[in-house]
Amino acid sequence: MEKILSTSEGNVNTNLVGPIDSEKIVVLIPGINGSIDYFNEMIPYLKDKYTVIALDLLGQGKSSKSKSDHYTIDSEAWNMLEAIARWKIINQLIIVGYGVGGLVAVNMAELRDFTISKLILINTPATDKYADMDASSAVANIPLLGKLAKSPVKAGMYFDKDFDRKSLKDHKIVDEAANMVDHKVAKKLQKMSSLYLGEKFLNKRLRAIKIPTLAMFAEGDQILGEKGIKDAKATIGRVPDLTVEDIKGAGHLAMLEKPQEIAEKIIEFDETTTKTEVE
Repeated sequence: MEKILSTSEGNVNTNLVGPIDSEKIVVLIPGINGSIDYFNEMIPYLKDKYTVIALDLLGQGKSSKSKSDHYTIDSEAWNMLEAIARWKIINQLIIVGYGVGGLVAVNMAELRDFTISKLILINTPATDKYADMDASSAVANIPLLGKLAKSPVKAGMYFDKDFDRKSLKDHKIVDEAANMVDHKVAKKLQKMSSLYLGEKFLNKRLRAIKIPTLAMFAEGDQILGEKGIKDAKATIGRVPDLTVEDIKGAGHLAMLEKPQEIAEKIIEFDETTTKTEVE
C-alpha cells in the first residue's frame, strides 16, 4: 500500500507491504536521486518473512521537497523516523540503506538506536573522499540531473558492465527516478554525505551505535568504484559486530540486478545475528 505521510518537514512517500503489527519489519531507504521503485524487484523475496516499508527521501521520488529547503543526512533521517512513527509501529526495525541511503540508515540508528535491531548497508561509502560517488562520479560523469538523466550511458553506470537493463521490468528506472529530482535540490542532496562523513567517518559512527551491521559491496559497482569499495572495506573492516559481504556480477544497483541474492543475504544475517551480542 503506497501512502503519502505528513512530517514536520514535508510529505514522505511510503510503500507498506504487510501488517504493521508484524514482529519483523524491514525498512528500505534509497540513495540520492533514486526512489523506492529501486526495491520493487527485491520486496517479493522479503515479504513472506517480513513486513516491508520503503520510503522516498524528501526532495526525490514521490516525496515532497523539504519545507525549509534544508537537506542533510540528519534531517532526512529524522523525517524517515517521523514517517515510520505515523504508522504507529512499536517493534524494532531492520533498516536497509542503499548508497547514501545507508548513511541515512546509520544516522537513524544514531538518533533512535533503541528502535533498530539491525543495519544493512548496500554499496555505502565510508569516508568523505568517496562520499559523493552516488551522485557525482568522475568516471560516470554523474549526477543524473533533470533532462541530462536521459543519457543511457550515464544510467548504465549504475549497473554492472555486463548487465542487460532490458531484463528489468522497467529498464528506464534510473532515468525516471533522476528526472523526478529538481536540479537545485539535487545539488543540495549531493552535499549531504560529504558533510556527514566529513564530521566523522563511518567506522567511528558504527562503533558508537553498536548495532549488528551487514555491509554489502558489489564488485561491479561503477559509481562507488573499485577505489571507493577498497576504501570502505579498509575503513569499516575492524568494526566489531560488522559483517562484510561481496556481491559478484552486480553493480551499484545490486538489488535490481540480483534481488533474490540480496534478499537472502539480509534474511540470513537477520536470522543468525542478535542485537544482544553487542549489549
